[in-house]
Amino acid sequence: MVFGLFKVIISILLIIGIINPRFAWQMSEGWKFKDAEPSETYLVMTRMISVAMLVIIWFVIRI
Repeated sequence: MVFGLFKVIISILLIIGIINPRFAWQMSEGWKFKDAEPSETYLVMTRMISVAMLVIIWFVIRI
């Protein structure tokens, strides 16, 4: 039960990273800097890692 809730919460955060990686950057790193922007490479890598982690959480980890 608790692990299922954990999967849902993590999945929501990963979907945010897929849809809007700039927002994910702002929440994790952007608040530390004034007038800074993430690179395109960072945004693409964030999307790729978010997709990979979502697949791992839902299809590889079975509990």
